[in-house]
Amino acid sequence: MPAKIKPRDGAFIALLVAAALTPGVGLAAAAAESGLPGQLGKNPAQQHRGEPAASEPAHKPVIGEEAPGPDDYALRYYASLNQTNRVNAEISRLQRLYPGYEPPADLYSKQTEGDVDETPLWTLYTANKLDELRKTIASLESENAGWKPSSDLMLKVRRKEMRGRIASLTQEGRWQDLVEFVKTDGLNATDQDVDIEWMIAEALARTKQTNEAVALFKAILMSSKDQQILIATLQKAMGVLRMADVETLLATLPPGADGSSQYQSLMTDITRGRIAAYLHDERAEEPPAADVASFENYARESRESDQLGLVAWYDYKRRDFRNALEWFKAAIENGGDAMIAHGLAHTLRALGKMREAEEVAYAWRTPLVNNGILFVDLLERDLTRETPPFIESDRLARYARATMEMASGEGAQALGWYAFNSCQFDIALFWFERAAAWLPKDATVYGYALALRRLKQEKPFYEIANRYDGLDAKVIELLFPDNYYHPPSPCDGKNAAQLHGPAVRALGYVSPGPAMIPGAAPNYDPSAYSSPTRDQKNSSDPASQAAVDELEAARILRNLKGKFPVAVISDNPLRFLPLPLQNGAGRQTLPGLDPSLRPDPGRASMPLVARRVPGVGAMPYERYGFSLLPAWNGQEAASWPPASMQIAPAGTQWANQEADPAHSGAASLDATPNYYGSVGAPLASPQFPGAPARAAATRPTAPRPAAYGQYPQPVSR
Repeated sequence: MPAKIKPRDGAFIALLVAAALTPGVGLAAAAAESGLPGQLGKNPAQQHRGEPAASEPAHKPVIGEEAPGPDDYALRYYASLNQTNRVNAEISRLQRLYPGYEPPADLYSKQTEGDVDETPLWTLYTANKLDELRKTIASLESENAGWKPSSDLMLKVRRKEMRGRIASLTQEGRWQDLVEFVKTDGLNATDQDVDIEWMIAEALARTKQTNEAVALFKAILMSSKDQQILIATLQKAMGVLRMADVETLLATLPPGADGSSQYQSLMTDITRGRIAAYLHDERAEEPPAADVASFENYARESRESDQLGLVAWYDYKRRDFRNALEWFKAAIENGGDAMIAHGLAHTLRALGKMREAEEVAYAWRTPLVNNGILFVDLLERDLTRETPPFIESDRLARYARATMEMASGEGAQALGWYAFNSCQFDIALFWFERAAAWLPKDATVYGYALALRRLKQEKPFYEIANRYDGLDAKVIELLFPDNYYHPPSPCDGKNAAQLHGPAVRALGYVSPGPAMIPGAAPNYDPSAYSSPTRDQKNSSDPASQAAVDELEAARILRNLKGKFPVAVISDNPLRFLPLPLQNGAGRQTLPGLDPSLRPDPGRASMPLVARRVPGVGAMPYERYGFSLLPAWNGQEAASWPPASMQIAPAGTQWANQEADPAHSGAASLDATPNYYGSVGAPLASPQFPGAPARAAATRPTAPRPAAYGQYPQPVSR
């Protein structure tokens, strides 16, 4: 057994932990050896009746002092009220505490003159008027020299005050204050009953003192013989502890008298907890199949959406999508919420039912933002195909409306690519502007630059190219050739206006018309998700190819003189707010709110030379012999592979999304080889949504010596 425990040094919790972790030692024995008074070894029903446990000493101390002998004040009080049953129970209690005790002969006689009648005090105690009771006791002590209230009364008052304090802290959710109160306010084992122990255990669990909470729950289970107390303790433990800790408690329970488990009535709750732990990756193994089948029957009979939804998410986790679909549908039919609808949409997506998933996600987008994000993601893949499919005007308008309401950069760039690839360049510019404002990533800025070039808006086109020099090689490739063969697009012909239907205009935005390009794959056709690569120029003579590159570079540099590089501000100049906060022109108009960014104080003029950025690949002009300034960490070579081609780090949200079987449909995901191919195979160049496909990427070669002394070096900002 542990050494003596100081009563004011967290004695109560330390006592419980020591007793729970010492095999064969009850709580009362631990209290006795630790030097603390205690009743924790008794049956909780005995605690409520104020009866001692069989294992505790016959004579025990009260709070702060030694009891001089049998205290019959409560006995006389019950007798004065003629409550015979309580008198008999109190006599039995005193006889167990003090063997040989006999009740006084004048028990039912009136008090002698000069005795202080405690009846009013017990009346105040029964009415929970403890403050008034304390004042009355003080008054009686001052009027009757040497008189003290009965120890039984003061013990019960102490218990009631302590219980009220702990219950108040529990109700207010002040868990840390409750733990400090238990550790520092002189509580001892004598003062406790099972309700108080539950509250303290919950406080320990909620303040992340898990080991102490588990030990206290275990102590209650080990000391209790009452089946109801046992079940209630397990239920409370499951409400505040992880299921792995609850399993520890379950392992400590001995079997029943007939050899069966003592907690059969809790198997539904236990299975529910095990399923939840499995869904949260807190449990590696699946719950027993028989228990899951029993829980399914319970969920089916209860017709509660939460229980049906739990089974649905369990089947979804196990990738049993067809069963998950039926359970999600049943949960929706029985009042399921937006999160249930989210699971239903993901399951439909995994089964390849993309249109149905789109409708569910759109219908439930308002109560749960995740459904709005999923709605944008579902149609995005078709919107960003290089050859866009026909999509109905009302669906495009609905998608545009949702994009504006959420200020979704992903949705805006998808609409931009759909409009661009169906030859609606002015509408594409509208959406790319918003995409670059809300989510200025590489694909978005690249599409914005393409739209500007198509519309022959030279000044903003060169500004965006200079701004993203050193950051986005795709944008700079529009100024420098990549030596790939690019066949003409359908929009280069004279019939470009016939390749799309009419646009749908609304207040503050416009949605593109449906694409009508011959040979386009149908909407949601998985076979059209990948685009063929283009043929690269070939040259059997490297020396002659180098000479061609030299001449090509000289021509390009002559055309770019005065346009690239130039000094431009690095801030994103585009500012747009969601649809409800815009005026008719789509610009920010809230009174007193300046949409522009506050300029940095004392900022010097921007340099022409771009600094190398870690994680970004080589700039297109580096193959002509030009270079950038070193990165902030001294890095001089381009990153390889660039960050855009690297595998998502484990544990990030990106990696979790990629691992989600419904991210691109379970069937297609299982059938798709690894993005990077076999070991040693050339890396596939990542394709921007909607952008022309490129040939396989190769490692950049060392830059050749500079050959253009008349042009500033390096050529980038």
